[in-house]
Amino acid sequence: IYIVRHGETDWNAEGRLLSRTDRPLNTQGEAQARDLAAALADIAWERAFASPLVRARRTAEVALAARSDAPPLALDERLVEMDFGPYEGMSEAELEADPVAVTRRRDGAQLPGVETEAAVEARARAFYADIADLPATTLVVGHGRMLRILIATCVLRVPAAVSGSLRMRNCRPAIVEPGRVPLLLGFNLGPAKDVAAA
Repeated sequence: IYIVRHGETDWNAEGRLLSRTDRPLNTQGEAQARDLAAALADIAWERAFASPLVRARRTAEVALAARSDAPPLALDERLVEMDFGPYEGMSEAELEADPVAVTRRRDGAQLPGVETEAAVEARARAFYADIADLPATTLVVGHGRMLRILIATCVLRVPAAVSGSLRMRNCRPAIVEPGRVPLLLGFNLGPAKDVAAA
């Protein structure tokens, strides 16, 4: 299973929280998606899934276009990003200026109006359970926080909170070998030679 965070958007470049706002890839994001397609061009896909949000869908479409035998892309709502609620679009500086956010983050408490890690984990587990036993090779394109929670809880089998210590780069695949004990074979892989080596 190849797990990929979408290419860059304008809000990613500006360091703004981006979850349900449907921002397209920027010029850099389109280039990242093309580089991803080149890196994965030798892989024959049995199936492909993406979040329905345009940045993930477009990244998957570009990646799949590298092969004439690519499967149709299935959109799955479970892959959408964690909902950041009232904090959507905020920069880190704006979060640090919000007294509620500062206090809750300091105390490790849930931010009001933000989807819980437990809710995202439930979506991630349901999705992973549906694909983990499927044969051959699967492409999954989604969003940073959601995919980090999926990898932490379903692959590494650690609490969702550990996902905060992971960083997924745009269009840098993680590769998972599912099984009774899932293996994380690669993470944030770059050029084609890195993907092939994994």
